[in-house]
Amino acid sequence: MASKRTIVTNRGFVRAEFNFYVGKYLDKMYDAFENKKLIGNQCPECNDVFFPPRKICGKCNVVIPLEENWVDLPDTGTVMSYTATPYKITERGSRTVKKNRLLGLVKIDNTNTAIVYKLLKMKLEDVETGMKVKVEWVDKPKGEPMDIKGFVKV
Repeated sequence: MASKRTIVTNRGFVRAEFNFYVGKYLDKMYDAFENKKLIGNQCPECNDVFFPPRKICGKCNVVIPLEENWVDLPDTGTVMSYTATPYKITERGSRTVKKNRLLGLVKIDNTNTAIVYKLLKMKLEDVETGMKVKVEWVDKPKGEPMDIKGFVKV
């Protein structure tokens, strides 16, 4: 004999707010964000510097100790690549915007890795690979990724 099951469906949006732990290495980096500072870590074998910091060097496969090899970094970098997109990056709700947003793959000075962030206060025709940029911080950082608004041209 088959059992009766009731399936209930609802239409609408569900707002799911949650926190998650980013790990000890990124936690240390976000602590530095609270003071508008960038820090990375350095491989003890090959001396590559990583931002964001990481636990294991991808080149040497060496564990980078948590309490050692931290490096203060400048808040400047170089645009390695860039794109314009009509899609929102972090905001909820509608995913498209009327005006394209610029994103850049930025290699922070004195590091061997790059990060993706918004390129601010510039037009697509103003952006060039190799262009020097600087971090633009929020007024009151909280120790989270969005403390960096994006990068502006130097």
